[in-house]
Amino acid sequence: MDSAGIAQAAATLTGALARFGASFSLGDVPEDDRHYAKLLALDLFGCALAGLDTEEARLARRAAHSLSPGGGGASIWGTGEAAAPGVAAMVNGTAAHALELDDFHGVDHSGAVTLPALMAVADTGGEADGKRVLEGMIFGYEVGRRLLDGAGGYRRHNAAGWHTTGTLGSYAAAAAVAKLLGLDGQRMAWALGIAGSFTGGTWAFNEDGAMSKRYHAGAAAQTGLQAAFLAREGFTGPAAVLEAERGGCFPLYGEGMTPAARSVAEGLGRDFRIGWAGVKVYACCRGIHSALDVALDFRQEHGLRAEEIASVHVLCTPVQKGQLGLALPKTRIEAQFSLPYSTAVAFLHGEAGYEFFTEKWIGDPEIEALAARVVLEADEGRSLEEEPVITVRTRDGRVFTGQQPVPIGDPANPVPEADIRAKYRALATRHLAPGTVRRLEEAVLALDSPGSLAEVRAILAARAERSGRE
Repeated sequence: MDSAGIAQAAATLTGALARFGASFSLGDVPEDDRHYAKLLALDLFGCALAGLDTEEARLARRAAHSLSPGGGGASIWGTGEAAAPGVAAMVNGTAAHALELDDFHGVDHSGAVTLPALMAVADTGGEADGKRVLEGMIFGYEVGRRLLDGAGGYRRHNAAGWHTTGTLGSYAAAAAVAKLLGLDGQRMAWALGIAGSFTGGTWAFNEDGAMSKRYHAGAAAQTGLQAAFLAREGFTGPAAVLEAERGGCFPLYGEGMTPAARSVAEGLGRDFRIGWAGVKVYACCRGIHSALDVALDFRQEHGLRAEEIASVHVLCTPVQKGQLGLALPKTRIEAQFSLPYSTAVAFLHGEAGYEFFTEKWIGDPEIEALAARVVLEADEGRSLEEEPVITVRTRDGRVFTGQQPVPIGDPANPVPEADIRAKYRALATRHLAPGTVRRLEEAVLALDSPGSLAEVRAILAARAERSGRE
């Protein structure tokens, strides 16, 4: 590219993001954000290890044998197997997202697209260390969340039928890997352009509970990784991939070049977006969590039990009803996107952990009987950002109404660190011995210390020490 072309590229939104990405270092990131990044990594590794037992992860591993028949240098976590870096990133990203417990409010699921890509590169690149992995992770979250806001936000983007993890996750993964590889601003911009020219992901899976949603995370990780390596070699990407009138991210996937879109590169380095990510405590769609908070609150405060409930009325948006209204799910993903099913689980069992979204419980007569009494009513006048209002009527005439505007796990209502670590341990012990679970925890929380990345890689590369349980 000639000097005029380079100057033009530098004036784009992609160029502004890339210049920042190439210049910042871990020392520029506040300690609280650095520590939170490690907690998010710990949470993600727990989700991925526990996700190994899912059918989606098993099938992705089988596909990897054909996609990377000679093995490779990047580990498929917890299996003792290896594949080419892109394939390993795809499998690990798919497994990490399979339980619907990975972090949200990033791209949406930033951990499942950035960390599988970063760790695949770390496995095969001698230049990687823990500090650089953290830098890549933080920049990936930064780019992913900024692009999501520029595209109109999670709910508006999804209301149009796009799945944000698929449509924008490739950018986040490309940013993360480009930072880890130490690309300059020009090549980093090319990486973002290449990733953005080959991205996608729709909500069609919501019609029949297809597994493709899990693949969106894995595919984004793979695409972003490959884009960064192409850019490193000088392969160019579109400089205006975000704002181009024909085919730019915001005109195509978002609401056009709105003020939010034009401001995606403003304030870089002042408020790192990794702090905007949330941690899930329920193994279902984030859009259901506020209803579960209310249900569990009713259960605890009023001693409300399932057998007392005559009906549950949910006032929500048309998008929420269409996305979450299935009453009698038949598959894991259908259950995880069923507000009636999830709410019934919460009232009956006092929790909504991953075990209740398995074949063991799907079709349970008690859950189905209560789920059938949960009715969603769509109100066209409600804002897309509003959480549902839950009204419970009991058989003896009592009425309870509640709404949780900020569900647990949101950065404004955060999960305490002790609970994040406890969640990780509960998930990781499905496949690792207790001593290994502690070693991995210690290594991840000291990721910027010498030798820690090697310890993390060694533990993830080893074959699981115990069978998972669903």
